[in-house]
Amino acid sequence: MLKKINKKKMIILLLILFIYIPLVFAAISYSSSDVVVDNTVTKGPIYLQEAIDEIDHVCSINHPKDYICKNNTPKCIRATTLHTETCTNSDTENYCQDAGYALNETITYGNTTTIPGVLTSGDAFDCDVNGDGVYDAATERFYYISDYYDTSSKSFNDKVAVLIYYSNTANGVASTTTVAYDCSNQNHNGPVSARDNLPTYAQWPNIRLYKETRQILTQRSETSTSTGTLPTNFNYGGYAARLLTEQELDHGCFFFNNRINIDGMGVLDICYFLFEKTKYADSSIVAEGSWMETPSTMVHGNCSRWIRAEYRIEDNILSGIKSHAGTRPVIDVLKSEISY
Repeated sequence: MLKKINKKKMIILLLILFIYIPLVFAAISYSSSDVVVDNTVTKGPIYLQEAIDEIDHVCSINHPKDYICKNNTPKCIRATTLHTETCTNSDTENYCQDAGYALNETITYGNTTTIPGVLTSGDAFDCDVNGDGVYDAATERFYYISDYYDTSSKSFNDKVAVLIYYSNTANGVASTTTVAYDCSNQNHNGPVSARDNLPTYAQWPNIRLYKETRQILTQRSETSTSTGTLPTNFNYGGYAARLLTEQELDHGCFFFNNRINIDGMGVLDICYFLFEKTKYADSSIVAEGSWMETPSTMVHGNCSRWIRAEYRIEDNILSGIKSHAGTRPVIDVLKSEISY
């Protein structure tokens, strides 16, 4: 009789352990900060548009069985040191000297003070774009500029942060090279030539775009210019980054900083981090600035919008000109994947 009772107790104990141990293990393994990734996506990157809704499926003992859980290692962390350059441009009426720097004075790019849990335009971040687990302050430096502007809905998405690279790129690598917006000198095709110099997913495999195809808009959020209708599905396929929109620039450099007047020389002095690695500090560099994704609404001419270091303004220039602006990558990162 005693042997039968012990056997029953043993069976009950084993059942309890069988149920309880997996629950404890799940509770230890998963936390509310984990990100859920759809394991049915096996080819290519998962775009942020697809991942946005998945972020709500917190890993737990009852998470959907067709999902797997993955630790939410931050894509970007706050920088601990800031990039610097020396103001060697001798032009006293433009560039760094006109912005208030003395000749040979040190320029420090990015915010030196930050508020935990708050993103402010100019906050410096190091982003592990190549996925090697290292946040390289020298080659993976980005600056937060604004929330993501959805060119299809013409609205901002406060779940996604827009960060801009510290340098222009050529073939996806940091460079001071200048390129055309569109070598055919058209502004209604989108930045077809500038796009070619963005980093690819092979180069930055740890980053994905929110949307691979985008509606191109003018600075006034119009869908056409004087020369034609703008693309509704401009394709960034294969690229880990895109170009900045003027709406994001204005939102980050003016509205976030309570600036009302956005016309006139020096209006971008507050966002001087946009001029790193340009002629702003060093006259030997050819690039004066960088293209935006945004074509111009000018009545005449095939002009597109660019960030101009000489006068520190947003400006128009013919889309086919190759000698002034370069490609400066912008990445879209879920705020939940940023340590701030």
